[in-house]
Amino acid sequence: MNERDRNNAAEHPSCCRAREKTVSRRDFIDLFIKGGLLVTLAGMVLPALNYIWPVTRRGPGAGGLQEVGKLDDIPVWGFKKVTLAGSALILLRTPNEVKAFSAICTHLGCIVDWDGPKRQITCPCHAGVFDLNGRVVSGPPPKPLPEHAVKVIDGKIFVTV
Repeated sequence: MNERDRNNAAEHPSCCRAREKTVSRRDFIDLFIKGGLLVTLAGMVLPALNYIWPVTRRGPGAGGLQEVGKLDDIPVWGFKKVTLAGSALILLRTPNEVKAFSAICTHLGCIVDWDGPKRQITCPCHAGVFDLNGRVVSGPPPKPLPEHAVKVIDGKIFVTV
């Protein structure tokens, strides 16, 4: 270090030391506001994506046939809702057979109902309509209702889960 640098260092000691990085009040408030906006945006976008994303979750499977009731419990063109292995099912009785579908709408997971006079499965949340085979007739559901195998043995209804 020469004489000039020593005199300069004596007059201005801060120039020779490593400068400490400090955050100004303005920068802190700026970061705080931007962070708050990011959290608010995430709080609005994530639930919206969850709402829009089709429901694909199903309950755990137990496997095999399980009894869900008696044939006499369901009138012709009637229905019955049951829960098996964590999944809601809707049973429909036609003059020729009993059908079982998932009672969870494939759009957003609402519980579907049976419209007897129209002979259609309907979702009350967003006007989704399914036919007797679980296929989408109208509305926003992206996929048909999953069907479960049904057997009637000695007047008892069994469903494969």
